[in-house]
Amino acid sequence: MAASIAGMDIGMASVKIAYREGGAVRLVSRPLPENIIGEDGVIAPQTLTTLIADMRKEEKIRAKNVVMALDDSSTFFRHVTLPPMSDAELKINLPYEFRDYIDEDPGNYVYDYAVDEIPLKEDGEPERLELYAAAASRKLIEERAGMIKKAGYRLKIALPAQMAYTRLLLDYLSRFPEEDGLHQVFIDIGYERVSVHLFQGAKFKASKTIDFGCRDIDMAIADLKGVDRHVASTYKQSNFEGVLDTPECEAVYDRLCFEINKVINFYNFSNADDVERMYLSGGGVEIPQLMDVVVRSFPIPLETTVMVMPPDISGLEKVGAFTMAIASMLEGEANGRGA
Repeated sequence: MAASIAGMDIGMASVKIAYREGGAVRLVSRPLPENIIGEDGVIAPQTLTTLIADMRKEEKIRAKNVVMALDDSSTFFRHVTLPPMSDAELKINLPYEFRDYIDEDPGNYVYDYAVDEIPLKEDGEPERLELYAAAASRKLIEERAGMIKKAGYRLKIALPAQMAYTRLLLDYLSRFPEEDGLHQVFIDIGYERVSVHLFQGAKFKASKTIDFGCRDIDMAIADLKGVDRHVASTYKQSNFEGVLDTPECEAVYDRLCFEINKVINFYNFSNADDVERMYLSGGGVEIPQLMDVVVRSFPIPLETTVMVMPPDISGLEKVGAFTMAIASMLEGEANGRGA
């Protein structure tokens, strides 16, 4: 049976899509041309639209609807406590919950929320609302929706990274309820940055972004070999002349682990219980030398996100790098957004 929903992750270095075809999950990706995406969004939208359309045609993807992952740099995300109110009242009040985070016109952003819990009074009436609230640039959402529409898709959900991990954990804990309540961290080692997301069970606790990533490995290789960063990236992918084993690259791995360790230590210091488990995702998991250093640097049980994936997905190749796309697909399926 043809897939009805696809999860899409447009990163700094590649586009990744997860979808079901004939009941089986497929994972496809394409590298992005250099500098196609900048700090302020997509620099060449038509080029990106063409690439996504070509992926759809070449891979014969029949899914129309898309849940798109949004990275930390694209969203504001926080837990909020509010008095009981209607959905219409929430839409009015949510922008005020971001007044300390958004300096520009609040109307330039779109807002949404997901319910954490609704504690009840003795009479059964709601006492308060515990919510996860998100804000994203209206321009970014409209830009992404317009691009993929031209490529033959419809944007159904724009999914913050925190909610993507929540979906993975909800799915995992439905199979292993005895592990609910564990303090765990997801570490996404991306091209330009590392994102660290902390959870207790499936409940989001905190996030931290580190402006350091696989691009720094490329830069170290470029300096070492006297080539530009694009060529250095190809050296990294093939480990040309053992470049990933050089002291220059090992210094980058060490610094990355040091920065992650600072975040973990701060969380442990601020909470009664220490982090008990770590999951790795992103393009960095495809670099064995980096993973070896990460494993040696942390005494906490550490796995890739393969460990929290459904059984029909965990055996696929490069699951760690496709984590956001897979989680987005699962979110769409759980919410019936394939129709």
